[in-house]
Amino acid sequence: MAKNSLTIIRENLQAYADRGVFRGFSETGSRGGTHSFSFTWLVPHPLELTVDTKSGILKFKDLLPNVPGGSALHSDLKSFLHERCNGALPKHRRIDKARAELLCRNNAGKISIALKVKNNQYRYCLSRIVNLVHELFVHLNDAHVDYMRESFDAPQE
Repeated sequence: MAKNSLTIIRENLQAYADRGVFRGFSETGSRGGTHSFSFTWLVPHPLELTVDTKSGILKFKDLLPNVPGGSALHSDLKSFLHERCNGALPKHRRIDKARAELLCRNNAGKISIALKVKNNQYRYCLSRIVNLVHELFVHLNDAHVDYMRESFDAPQE
């Protein structure tokens, strides 16, 4: 089943790259059931998506730098992410708890975001994590302009 899961992830990531959503897409490594993919999207430097087919976790490691634990930004991020699992959100925007579990970790001020796949829903989880990260950056550009400018050299407009 792990090979099939990885094939689903590869094909769908490649489809994003083929449509021009991701630039510089490549599979950067494989180690003990964890596969890494790199691409440029939303920020000027490459992002890394890891896929652990043994534990069923898709993760953007160190997605957001410079987020001190307990800060107003950190609290806002936790609230924003919690809302993505709220049944009041339209189905196409929320994370279905029966299909995925949202995980967020702050390690020394670096935020990683992951989805734990339930019931072999890899295709669903990949589209959800891509949409989640996109919505997160839209939110940050609206609500935390200074953070985006300082951490990602976002325009000041």
